[in-house]
Amino acid sequence: MQRQSTGTEGDYEVRLFESRDRDGYLALYDAVLGDGSERWFDWKYRDNPYADHVSIVVALDGERVVGAKSAVGFEVGHAGRRHRALQPADTMVLPDHRRQGVYSRMTEHMKDVYADREQALFFNYPNEATLSGSLKHGWDHVDSVTTRYRIRDPAAFASVDAGPLDGALDAVGRTVADAVLGRRSPVGDVFGRRRDATTSPDESLDESPDELTVRRHRRVPVETLAGLYRRRVPGRFHVVRDERYLDWRYGNPNWEYTAYTAQRGGHPVCGAVVGRGANAGVEEASLTDLLPLGGPANGTAAAPVADSADAAAPAGDSADAAAVALLDRILADYRDVEVVTAADGALPAGTLAAFGFLPDTQPPLSWVSSPRNLVAYSLDDSLDREHLADPDEWVLGLSDRDTR
Repeated sequence: MQRQSTGTEGDYEVRLFESRDRDGYLALYDAVLGDGSERWFDWKYRDNPYADHVSIVVALDGERVVGAKSAVGFEVGHAGRRHRALQPADTMVLPDHRRQGVYSRMTEHMKDVYADREQALFFNYPNEATLSGSLKHGWDHVDSVTTRYRIRDPAAFASVDAGPLDGALDAVGRTVADAVLGRRSPVGDVFGRRRDATTSPDESLDESPDELTVRRHRRVPVETLAGLYRRRVPGRFHVVRDERYLDWRYGNPNWEYTAYTAQRGGHPVCGAVVGRGANAGVEEASLTDLLPLGGPANGTAAAPVADSADAAAPAGDSADAAAVALLDRILADYRDVEVVTAADGALPAGTLAAFGFLPDTQPPLSWVSSPRNLVAYSLDDSLDREHLADPDEWVLGLSDRDTR
């Protein structure tokens, strides 16, 4: 049963979201973040499979929604157990109501509301500007989170009109261009030949059943990807990739998703999901998921699960080669987008670098970027806080960061 807890301080009422707040929430979203829609809201919050209610705290000035702290439900696995989790996201306060303590009141109210519910933890990704707010309210800083970018036209950085930053951006453009332009895949001609990227969906690049084949899928093959997840379940904190999660996660109406699988001898070895959409006005392709999680190249301790569908599937070096082949095909298919992003650790750093991906935590991109930070907050005394705050205890990808 939903707890009806409210708190009022000053002129603001702070409470859990109610159905009558949706229009006000969307108006606030449009004013602060832009481009909210009922379809997106329903998918992300109302129809989220990991909460029995809309997990949003709102601040009202009279009848007007002037602030909101939202949280997206996930299920997190660790050491063979599963925990319900919330990821704070879409935190907003109208400009005229900032510096009035609204953010702090919403954060503390959210902590109070979920202190006695089924959720065991919060985890989220503040940037450098908002990290201090998370730490102030008791979140533990786990790690800096590296994102890797492959920029189609790095020289474009030099044309950005950034006033006093023009000189730095010009240097970034030259450095990135030197690092990226002209690079080619480290696997060379992976299949001995490469078909044009206009191959039809679900058509493999190599018809021989004894060779590595890569297929593109019109729809995300939920059961296949869930099977790949179960083949090697990490023992560390990670978002569970079961059928329920995958079916919900890739229903995001703001992004277009394409899935790829690599097979050898008719068995799936590796799978990927790529999201395509606009991020800050730039056309982006995001390597949203790569399964199995935490492959051998990453040194991830995992618990293998060999059920009837997975037992015959090859692993080890074959999985590594399949992931490289998938990335090679993905970059060919998305060669028209401005930037391709990948989570650090999705593949070995050397492999991503050879494909032209640069980290945002090192020059030149760190000169003009603000990396994210992983923070966590325990709501369950049974969770070891030291484990929760240990960066080596987490396996995360881009699909876990909000909902791109």
